[in-house]
Amino acid sequence: MRHPDTWSLPGPRRFVKDVIDRLYKGRCISLRDAHGAAGVLGALRAHIGHDSFMRLQTIDLRSSMALYEALNEALATDIRSLAALAVNENARDTIFLIHLSDDTHNADMQTFVRAGRLKPTSEAAVIVAASDKSLNGLTDEHWDTLDTTELIGPLDGLAFAAARVTEADSLSSRVKATVAVEVGVWDLCLTERLLDLPMKEALRPDLCSSRWIDGDHEELAQRQDSWGGEIARHAVWLVRNDPESLRKRVWRGQLGVLFPWIEERRREVIIRHRAQLRATEKTTPEVEMLDWGPIAVQLGNSARGCPKAILAARAIRNELAHGRPVTWPMIWQCLQEFRVWASSKV
Repeated sequence: MRHPDTWSLPGPRRFVKDVIDRLYKGRCISLRDAHGAAGVLGALRAHIGHDSFMRLQTIDLRSSMALYEALNEALATDIRSLAALAVNENARDTIFLIHLSDDTHNADMQTFVRAGRLKPTSEAAVIVAASDKSLNGLTDEHWDTLDTTELIGPLDGLAFAAARVTEADSLSSRVKATVAVEVGVWDLCLTERLLDLPMKEALRPDLCSSRWIDGDHEELAQRQDSWGGEIARHAVWLVRNDPESLRKRVWRGQLGVLFPWIEERRREVIIRHRAQLRATEKTTPEVEMLDWGPIAVQLGNSARGCPKAILAARAIRNELAHGRPVTWPMIWQCLQEFRVWASSKV
């Protein structure tokens, strides 16, 4: 089951719009959503019902009811032929959202759609046949096959996280958000759970998996979905089968926020301590190019010694540069040391 706010995000909204545009052009849709077709059908119902020039009918065929029985019930008719139903006045200009559990009704749906198009007309009914599984056989000239595999992407994850971070905007809250997005990937319910963790655990969820794994994740753990153009496993599966890949997700979440911040501090340090720094001819011909190592060594040899802030930043930079995520205490210490450094006199 997808998070209820899924359909307010940019990617899912584009998907819904694409489906509706196809329906308005007279196309029928065979739609699969492995996370539960009820969600996408609800989103389509809300959008179509709000501004559509076509009528809307929702039919649940997951029970044993025959298609013609369900159509008669929805249209308030008593017609025993699918072909006759297709051209009935009550069915014209109508979008049918049909929830299915399997392929049982495929042949009947094709009969209904073909019959409605025997005479060229823009009034023929259209169908969205949606299921949690793939629907085989709905592939003739009247049908488009869509899958929600690429529904949610990294930008959607960031938009979702930005609306749920409870802390004030800061370096730590941004790192928390990006780590949650990288670890949660397409499971927004997990992303939300990670955002609810205290900062120490939220920044290293790979070290406290028992705090965010629950019973709802057992089925999801076996799923794969697209994320940023690549197939991504659920984080629970990584905990049990590939913990190193989970650590890399945490690292990627930290890297994009911490590395630019660390670089800004390096430039500030060079500007402030420029008189005490010297370029090294072989590797860094300009002082502005000095990295944290040479900076720490040169300032360490000065009369005042190397500020703790520089050592803290160097430690974080070294960990991230070697593909290792850092802990919240390391980040917190670095933030505190730079506050002291910024308020001190040279």
